[in-house]
Amino acid sequence: MQNVGFAYAILPALLEIWTGQPEEAQKSVKRHLEFFNTHPVMGAVVLGAGVRLEEKAAGGEGDPAGVGAFKMGLMGSLGAIGDAFFWGALRPMASIAGVLLALFNPLAGIATMLILYNVSQLAIRRRGFQAGFSGQEAVVEWLKKESLNVKTNSRKLAVTVLGGVYAGIIMGKTVAVGATPLHIIAIFLAGAVIIRFVTEMFRKSVSPSEVLLFLLLLGVLILWK
Repeated sequence: MQNVGFAYAILPALLEIWTGQPEEAQKSVKRHLEFFNTHPVMGAVVLGAGVRLEEKAAGGEGDPAGVGAFKMGLMGSLGAIGDAFFWGALRPMASIAGVLLALFNPLAGIATMLILYNVSQLAIRRRGFQAGFSGQEAVVEWLKKESLNVKTNSRKLAVTVLGGVYAGIIMGKTVAVGATPLHIIAIFLAGAVIIRFVTEMFRKSVSPSEVLLFLLLLGVLILWK
């Protein structure tokens, strides 16, 4: 699935490592064309480790066959961690933050979404590659230091809070102006219900992207004139 992309990414390193040994270089490329699938960002960890293992193999310090086994053993766990953090928490958080600002300035909303997501993922790519290149123990230490599971929970909480803010803004723009105290209380209760609904959806493992889509559709329906 991602084997061709991985082989293309590691190709410059392979050509340098196996300089003057075209047959070994060809074998190394074939090794990296075997099945490979993980989260795109977390793949940087495997890429760094792959370069290091190829260097060891070229220096006679390791078995070239161990490169593929290492990749297969690591890609599943890294894929699960990456999916939970990037697809399930960071991207929804960045998206809903962008949606909030887009209510006031569309360009600011787009910029906010792109900055929040890309600053984080590019930094993790760089640090992950460095950890992978430093060795297996460095990968374990890096994963502990990054604490992506803790960050996943905090980003999901941020999505819930921002969802409540979004609901409050939409309700305030459309209903609160000129409303009676009873209507304002009803607005706050409606916002509380939406926050509770979003929280329950997360507890039931509903995709944050689907929850975000629901909020977007709700906003469009409320603002439709």
